[in-house]
Amino acid sequence: MMPDRHTVIGLTGNLGAGKSTVGRLAGDLGARVIDSDQTVRDLLSNDPELAGSIRNAFGPEVMAGGRPDRAALARIVFNDSDALARLEELIFPRVGERTAELLAEPTTAPATIIEAIKVVEGPSVQRLDALWIVESTPELQVERAVATGRIRPAEARRRLAIQSSADDKERLFRARRPGRPVWRIDNVADMDALASCVAAVWRETLGRD
Repeated sequence: MMPDRHTVIGLTGNLGAGKSTVGRLAGDLGARVIDSDQTVRDLLSNDPELAGSIRNAFGPEVMAGGRPDRAALARIVFNDSDALARLEELIFPRVGERTAELLAEPTTAPATIIEAIKVVEGPSVQRLDALWIVESTPELQVERAVATGRIRPAEARRRLAIQSSADDKERLFRARRPGRPVWRIDNVADMDALASCVAAVWRETLGRD
């Protein structure tokens, strides 16, 4: 069952900032975490209507085995802001619908975290009671992104250059959700320091001493 007072927190941060790590730490503290990147992966794999819309918009070259190829799409949209906006127009509504379904599922967690790089810009922003923004230095972000083995330094820097800043995310959230609190989580030290910061922000968000 859902608790009487259930808080929904947006968790965001740019490439390599560490938002997924913060999400895992929050999960350890008792949060229910909805990973929007996983939601997108599931939709691309299992939603034939969405797959067809993407094929119509971007051509058969972005498809593999009848499903949208994330790597092929990334090569297009991270080099073309219009293409990125077009893809988001197709994906965001379905992500919003699926997120609403996940939020409606019973939970005993005191809060649900919606983790997404564009949680403020996306369809779930009106559900948010608070926002956590994870930030770091560009150098560390590139280093972390490259360490995953999925991206080269030049591509990491290119993606960071087109992503909205932490200040921009905060301003947009305050405009869209007036009066809701924002926490900035600085991820530049070690894991112990980050865990301590996340625990403190968790307590403050839930109004606990």
